Amino acid sequence: MRHLCVSLAAIFILTLFSCDSVEDFVRGPVDPLIDGDVVESVDYNLTTPNYGMQVAIDSRVDAGTQRVLNLLDNRAEEFLNCQFGDSQIGFEDFMLDDGTVVPPLSELRVYVVPNRFECEAEGRSVCGGIYFFDLDVIVVSEGGFEGCGEFSVWKHELGHRYGMAADHSNQSEFNACINTDKCDPGNIFD
Repeated sequence: MRHLCVSLAAIFILTLFSCDSVEDFVRGPVDPLIDGDVVESVDYNLTTPNYGMQVAIDSRVDAGTQRVLNLLDNRAEEFLNCQFGDSQIGFEDFMLDDGTVVPPLSELRVYVVPNRFECEAEGRSVCGGIYFFDLDVIVVSEGGFEGCGEFSVWKHELGHRYGMAADHSNQSEFNACINTDKCDPGNIFD
């Protein structure tokens, strides 16, 4: 009988840890669907002090407005310095190797939300962040991934803007610059 209880407990625990999706890896609230219609209806009435990114912050976000704006700028600068060796790229049109021209960061719109949200992304239905390629909008959640700190997917989404494929097929070219030092939740983007 004791072995049966231990076996059932082990099976239950293994079931919890054998999930293949992000939704099962991350705990916490999940907000309703954020799609193209939602991001187009938001008022991007704030700008970051350095790059001039157009920002909207959901009223439920805990971090103060100036803290969010500074964080977005600082991490964008870190990403650009790491990935391309030059943070000035954020102020100008930048041509990727495939010929795609990425506009200055001042043309990027960023919608900051408090929680992960339902999404229509390749391979998942719950996101901590998403880049809308055709709209040049990033939605990023304050909560990100448990234990990874606030806005943990911001650099990842910038990676998409600067050439990382939606299916993550070239993610290895970005890994050094999109992963945070504080967090290693596993390779949850593949």
